[in-house]
Amino acid sequence: MSSCQKEDDPQPGVPEAEVEMQRATTYLSTSRFNNEQGYSQKTLQSTATLATDKLQLDFDAIEGKDAISFTVPRSSLTTAFVGVYELRTLASHAAPVASVYTFFRSRAAGSINSTTYRNMRGQLTITGYDAQRQLLAGSYQAQLENVADPADDNGASGDALRCNVEITGSFTNLKVQ
Repeated sequence: MSSCQKEDDPQPGVPEAEVEMQRATTYLSTSRFNNEQGYSQKTLQSTATLATDKLQLDFDAIEGKDAISFTVPRSSLTTAFVGVYELRTLASHAAPVASVYTFFRSRAAGSINSTTYRNMRGQLTITGYDAQRQLLAGSYQAQLENVADPADDNGASGDALRCNVEITGSFTNLKVQ
């Protein structure tokens, strides 16, 4: 007995996103306070949004202290999105990617205490884009050099220790909205 029914080609499901982010703080005058913090997809809220004028990537450690976002103008993206995109700084003002890093000292309801940085060296690298399933893969690296300790409330007064901060991360199967 044969069946005349045609089976549809199985459509691969959308795999779970894999994301991670790390922050390393290295103090210039002492190594006593050097520290690292890592986050995985269980502790990161990660989004990718494609608008008519830009691609926006956001990585926020909701229960942690770190958040970073990248905005790439649509006109700077390659057709397949794959490429290395330099972060915009004061020294390289023509670089395409605007980035914002926020360190949260506290996130209590109604009382957010944070420091925000917009002048970072680094790059956003997109290594793959599955157009059919709208999934991105890639990594990022951003460095802040000789900045006041973002964890220190005295940073504005100039009394905070100076440090270098490096934020790195990777993403696979990040769904583009």
